[in-house]
Parts: sequence; C-alpha cells; structure tokens
Amino acid sequence: MSQLNFTAMTLLVGLLSFGLPFNQVEATSHLHDLQAHLDEVMELLAKARDSYNNLQDYVAEIHKQVYLHGELEKDELTVIKFQKPFKVYLKWLSGKNEGAELLFVDGENDNKLIVHKKILFGMKKTLELAPDGFWVRNFSKHSIRDAGFAGIIRMSYNQFEEARKNNDIIAVSCTMEEVNGRPVHKVAFAVSPEGKHNGYYCRSAVEYFDAEHFLPIKATFWLWEDDEVESFTFNKVKLNVGLDGKDFDKENKEYNF
Repeated sequence: MSQLNFTAMTLLVGLLSFGLPFNQVEATSHLHDLQAHLDEVMELLAKARDSYNNLQDYVAEIHKQVYLHGELEKDELTVIKFQKPFKVYLKWLSGKNEGAELLFVDGENDNKLIVHKKILFGMKKTLELAPDGFWVRNFSKHSIRDAGFAGIIRMSYNQFEEARKNNDIIAVSCTMEEVNGRPVHKVAFAVSPEGKHNGYYCRSAVEYFDAEHFLPIKATFWLWEDDEVESFTFNKVKLNVGLDGKDFDKENKEYNF
C-alpha cells in the first residue's frame, strides 16, 4: 500500500455499494438486505466490545501509519503492554519517537504519564506529563485511554451505533477472509457526507476482527480533514498472559525511566 487517499476511499465505497460509482452510493440504502448487513456488523462489534470487556491483559506490537493527502506522514512500530483496570506501557521500536517509552497507571504517579524520550541535541530525559498535555500530542493525537484495542473498539462501536440510529450509513459490508492463516471478519462501512456535522470520527472504515477472539487485528479509518487516513495493525498478540506489577513499575530495570 503506497498511498491511501480520497481516490482509494472512493473506490472502497464503490465496491461496498455493489459496484456503483461514488455519486450513486446513496441509492443503495433502499436495498432489501441493507438492514441485514447493519444487524450483522452491529452484532460483530458488540462481540468485539464484549471480548474486550472480558480481557484482563495483553501484549502486542502495533504498526501505525498516517497518511495526509495521500503521502505517508507517520510510520511507527510500538510494543504495548496493557492490564486492567488501566495500566499501559508503550515502547517505540521505530519511527520518529524510536526508543521512547511511556508508562501510565491510573491512580499512580500523580496520574501523570512517565515518558522517557529524546529532547534537545539527542539527549534523553524522563518527564512527568499531564495525560492530555501539549507534549503528549507529539506521540499521538489520541488520548492515552484510547491506546491499543480500547480506542478502536469504542470508536467503532459508538460511531456505527449512532450512525445506524440516524440512518447515516450509506454502505456496509461484512465478509469472511483469511489473514496470516487465521479466519477473520472483515467489516467495512461508510457514512453520508452530512455525517461530518454529526460528530462521527471517520467517514469510512475497514476493519478486520479475529474470528476466534473477535478483537481487531487491523483497522483503517478515512477521516474528514486533509484526506487523512489512519491505519493500525496488531501483530504478535498475546492475550491474558498474566502481567504483574513490575510490568508497570517505572523502577523496572528493563525500562529506562
């Protein structure tokens, strides 16, 4: 995938709408099986939410890519360790923040992020930062509470449910595919252009959910501004591995805080 831009999104919506050009997409809303597709996707997203609710902890690698106007703006790989109720450790393996580490434990460390990163002239320093402060935006425009599976599932479920209620979904598909030798559910949907004013996060999305544990393994979102596209791919996923206190301790000798 060299470029993801509005043309790609238009092609996606055309495919979803049974081969119709983009300017004819809204005509699909009258098809008799649209409601069945809406029900199928809503049920799948509910299973993903329930699966996450029953999850205790996990470890994974996340490959994130961001495109603006079709050009690759961000390409990074991170390791995530997560444990409920809310403990998260992140380490950047590649990208602009390569080598940086981040730790957030709800209710500890004065509810601040502990961040080890490069500052001036390549020097590294450990900082304590407000979770939604300016410096944190250097890592991501998303809240730390949306890291990993949580943000993708929450956003997808809430937007699809609201858009469905408002009759804003103009194309939807749910099929079975195989990724890395495992069966997955592929979900794709698009909302009407007017949906921008209803506060939806994205105008279109394609997501893959593992057929066994129903958690997302890849999600791509076409956003409203700057032809922005976000893509998240989860690899080396290990669920309920029994993480303990040291995995979220800034004094852990394996970390650099």
